[in-house]
Amino acid sequence: MRILFVTQVFYPDTVAVSQHLWDLARHLKKGGHVVSVYSSMYPYENKGVRYPKCEIIDGINIYRLNQSKLGKANIVFRIIDFVSFNLNTSFKLFFTNKKQFDVVLGTTVPPLLPFIVATICKIKHIPFYYWVMDLQPELSIASELIKQKSLIAKFFTKIGNYSVKNSSKLFSLDKYMTQYLVSRGAEPTNIFTIPVWPVVEQLYKGGREENPFRIEHNFTDKIVIMYSGNHAYVHPLNTLLEAAKILKNDKRFIFVFIGEGVRKNDVAHFKETNKLTNIIQLPFQPRTNIHLSLGSADIQVVIMGERLVGFTHPNKIYGALFIGKPIIYIGPEQSHITDIIQDLKGNISVKHGESVKLAEALACFAFLDQDKRDEIGERNFLFAQQHLNPENLKNKMLLAIEK
Repeated sequence: MRILFVTQVFYPDTVAVSQHLWDLARHLKKGGHVVSVYSSMYPYENKGVRYPKCEIIDGINIYRLNQSKLGKANIVFRIIDFVSFNLNTSFKLFFTNKKQFDVVLGTTVPPLLPFIVATICKIKHIPFYYWVMDLQPELSIASELIKQKSLIAKFFTKIGNYSVKNSSKLFSLDKYMTQYLVSRGAEPTNIFTIPVWPVVEQLYKGGREENPFRIEHNFTDKIVIMYSGNHAYVHPLNTLLEAAKILKNDKRFIFVFIGEGVRKNDVAHFKETNKLTNIIQLPFQPRTNIHLSLGSADIQVVIMGERLVGFTHPNKIYGALFIGKPIIYIGPEQSHITDIIQDLKGNISVKHGESVKLAEALACFAFLDQDKRDEIGERNFLFAQQHLNPENLKNKMLLAIEK
C-alpha cells in the first residue's frame, strides 16, 4: 500500500504524537508499505528551528510545509500558526494526484486538520484513516477555554462529527474513547481500539545514585517525584504543586518537572511565589536520553484532567510502567489509567484537589525501603511486558491498516 501521513508534527520533533507516528511509519515501511508524510517545517515547541523541506529518513518520504512561526506565547499566536499550517496542507492535498496514494492517515493535531483531510479524501475518493489522539472541542470546553454553548463550540462539534462519520477507519486509544466515538456517529465496526506503546527504547539498568542524569542535576539521594511531558491545560498540575508546597521543608523530596507547554510558566510562577527550593524545571529530553531522565526518578507522575475521560489519553502511564517505576496518578476515579493500576499494588492514586492526601502518601512511600519500592516498579514492569509490548501493539496497528 502507498500510505500518506498528514500531521503537523513528525520526526525529529519530540512531542509524543510525533514519536508514535514515526514508530508506526517505520513499522509500516518494514511491513512492505510505501510511506510518505506531509508535515510542518517547524517543531511544535521551538519555531526557531527549521527542518529541511524534503528528505528521506529510514525510507520514509517526508515533505514539510511552511507555516507561520509565532509560537505558543498566547492563544492568538497558536491559532494563527494552526490556520497557516491548515491552509498550506489543504493546498498541498488538493493538488495531490489521487492515484498517488491508497490511504491517507491523519491525526488530531492541529484542530481542523481531520476535517480538512476527511473532506479532501472524500472528494478524491481516497480512504481516510483517523488516528484519534484527542478530541476537540471537548478538551477546550472541559478546560474552560471555550464555553460549551458558544458558536465556536457548536462549529467544532459539527466538523468533528463530520470527521468521525467520514473516516473509513478510526483508531481509538481506549474503551472510553471508543464509546464516545460511537456516540458521535462512528460505525462500531470501523473502530479499532489499540493503546499507544511506550516510546522508551532503552532501560536504565544501573544503580539508583549512579544514574548520569541524576548526577548531572544533583538529585543526590533525594526521592525524585517526576512529571515529564507536556505542561498543558488538560493535565492540571495544581494538586502536584500544592503537594510540593506542603512538603517544602521535608528534605527527603524533590519535585522535577520536565517538558514544555502553556503551563510551564505557571510552574515557574508557583515556585517563585512560594519560594520553593524543592522544585526543579528542565526542558524536554531527546528520545535518545529519555531512559536516563525517566530512570532517574523514584516515582513517576501521570495526570488526567477532570471530565476528560474519553476525550484524551495521557500515555505517560505506559512509559512509567515500561521502565518499572512506581506511579502517582492524579485524576478521575474512572479512566484507562485506573483500569491499569487498580490491581497493581503500591501505586498512588488521588483525585484533583487532594494535595494533602498526596503529601501523606508520599511520606508513607518515603518510609519504604528500596526493596519495597523496587517491588512496586517490578510489578508495573511485568504488566507492561505482558500487555504493552511495543512490537505487539505496532503489529496490531499494521494489521488493522491492512485489513
